[in-house]
Parts: sequence; C-alpha cells; structure tokens
Amino acid sequence: MLRQVLRIVTHPATIIAGVVSGLLFGFYLPEQAHALVPFAKLYVALLSMSMLPILVTALTWGIGQMLRNATTRALFPRMALSYLLLLMIPSASAVLVCVGLSPGESLGEGAAAALGQQLASEPAVESGGPIMAFLQGMVPPNIFAALSGAQFISIVFFCILLGLALGVVKSSGADDTLRILNALYEAFATIFHWVLIPLPFGLFVLGAAHVAEADRELLGALVRYVGYFYLAGLVAVAGLTAVLSIVCRKAPWRVLSDLSQPLVIAFATDNPLAALYSAIEALQERFGVDRRIVDTVTPFGVLANQHGQVLLLTFTVLFLAQVFGVSLGAAAIVIVAVSCLISGAAAVGGGPALATILAPILLNAKIPDALAVVVLATTQPAVAPLVSLLTVLGTAALTVITAKPRKKCT
Repeated sequence: MLRQVLRIVTHPATIIAGVVSGLLFGFYLPEQAHALVPFAKLYVALLSMSMLPILVTALTWGIGQMLRNATTRALFPRMALSYLLLLMIPSASAVLVCVGLSPGESLGEGAAAALGQQLASEPAVESGGPIMAFLQGMVPPNIFAALSGAQFISIVFFCILLGLALGVVKSSGADDTLRILNALYEAFATIFHWVLIPLPFGLFVLGAAHVAEADRELLGALVRYVGYFYLAGLVAVAGLTAVLSIVCRKAPWRVLSDLSQPLVIAFATDNPLAALYSAIEALQERFGVDRRIVDTVTPFGVLANQHGQVLLLTFTVLFLAQVFGVSLGAAAIVIVAVSCLISGAAAVGGGPALATILAPILLNAKIPDALAVVVLATTQPAVAPLVSLLTVLGTAALTVITAKPRKKCT
C-alpha cells in the first residue's frame, strides 16, 4: 500500500499537477497564496539542505575515481569540446528569435515609458571586467569561509583540485578517503530522497508563492519580452533534446520523460542546484551513464554550464538593442553572442546582479545599459524557471556526450 502511494506521489503527472494547480491558486487567490510563502521558503530550504554536501562529495569523489581509471581519464578532452559546442545552442536560439522576430521593436513607446519610470529608483550598474571578476572570485582564500558562505564557484574550484589530487596520489589513504566521500554522498542522497516524498505539495506552494509575489504591472509592460524569451527557450530546449535523442538513440519525448523530475524541480524552484541529485540519479538509471562520469560532470555543469544564463544574456542584449533602435550588423551580433556565452557560462544569481555582467557588453555595442537593470529585475520571477530548466537540460546533454554511450541508453 505504501509503495503504491509513493509511486503515485512521485509520478511525473502528479508532480506536474502540483505545479499547475499551484500556479492557478496563486493567480486566482493571491491573498491566500501569500500565506503559503513561508512554506515555500521552508521547502526550498529542505531541498537545498543536502545540495552542498552532495556537490562536494559527488564532485570530489567523481574526479578522484575518474582519474584513477585510465579509461575514464581519457574523457576530459571530449568533455571540454562538448562544453563549448553545446553552449552555442542557447546562444544561437536567442539570436534566431531576436533577429527573426524583432521582439524589441514591437514593445511600443508606452511600454518603454512604463519601464523608464523605474529608472530613477534603480541602482546604477557598474561596468567592469566580468571575466576577470569571475576568475578572481573563483579562488577561495579560505575554503571554510567559502563553504559557510555557499560560494559555489569557489567550492567547485576547490573540489576539482582536491579530486585531482586524490586521483593522482599513489597512496592507500587516498582510496580510503574516496570511500568515505562515497559513503557520505549516499547518506545525503538518502536524506534528499526523503525530502522528495512530499514533492507535489512542495511544488504547489512554490508555484502559488511565485505567482502571488510577482509584480504583474511591470511584467505586463514586458509581456513581449517574457513571451519571446520563452520562445527562444523552447528553441534551445528542442536543440538540446535533439542532441540527447541522437546520442542516446531515444525518441525526443522519451528523453524529456526520463528527465522530467529534475527538469520540473529546476523549473519550480528556480534553482538548478535543487535538481542536482535528481539529475544525477536519472542520468545513471535512465541513460546508463557511469557514475564516475555523472558525479564529475553533472555537479560541475549545474554551476559552470549555465545554458539558461547564456540564453538570457544574449536575448536581453539583442532585445535592448531593438528597443533603443541600435542596428547591429552580423559581425556585431556574433561578438555579442560570444561575449554573452563567455560571461554567462558560469554566471550566478539573477535580476540586477546580471546587469553588472551585461553592462560592458551593452556599452561595447553602444547600447544604453541603464534599462538592463529594470528589465532583468522586473522579469526575474517569470524568466528564472526557464533559465534553471535549461541549465539542467544542458548539463544532462554534456554528461551523456562525455560518457558517449556505445549502445542505446537504457
């Protein structure tokens, strides 16, 4: 009886029903939905509680085990090449939709004026070197401070170095350390499984809370931006799904079905990290990827393979160029796309935080940067779910291609 209940609760249809009903509840009963905000934050905290331990143990163990095996050690060059090629999919999707449909030109003077009213109250964006800032923030001066402050990029850098060291050290102690890390990984994975049991209810309150807290007036002024961004996102989803379908020799709908749980979690929580363990499990069980590869590539990809951010940055720059009437030639569009790919691949955060990354790209293209803060801040609740979903899907594609299955994925 208990197994049947669990099977029903964890079924993809039940999970999707929880999301849809939550969105409807938040839209039609916003006052009641506001009361669910504390529960939504609590469930996100429960989902996130085990993510940092899973990230540290999975990445360190995965790299260490991968390097101790001559076969898996040879996969690193393929991973690097696949990483760069796959990031071109969201970048090209944004260019295709913006150049082909010109959503910014159709925004209208009224909507632009509504956005402009917010400029005086928004903080100024400081320009700088986003790549150098990223590199400087990547190396933690104190790893314990980085762990306590959840500085994920720094943590990933440290775990990569630790995994590399454990992989090359010729000592029985290194093997023992890797076994301990594996045991801790399995323990935290068990905790995460327990948290997933009430997932439909958790997604219900999350969906209701997101809709209730959204600023509808400003989102209404940017409805074209949000709508066309989702169109570009669907193009990117189709491209990544096609890649997985070809590599795995699975039908596209099977690919999406097998990844449904991590994709729904990422979409509903606006946080690809929350879907990390679910993605690791799906790639092992349903795509037949070796665990050493999954535990190496997937945690790295969730943080430094930000397909959603690349799409968002590229789309926003081209959208703002059209709003301000800045004509970009083919060469300028390529430069913008490459700049956004490099800057967005490991970009973290959302809303105004991303405007700092966009500022130098906009200014180099002679596009005013002040409106970037408003656009990103006001549309954050609407675009963040798709940003997270794309990152998880792109990371799944990177993991599967790195593993290069020799037969049809299970």
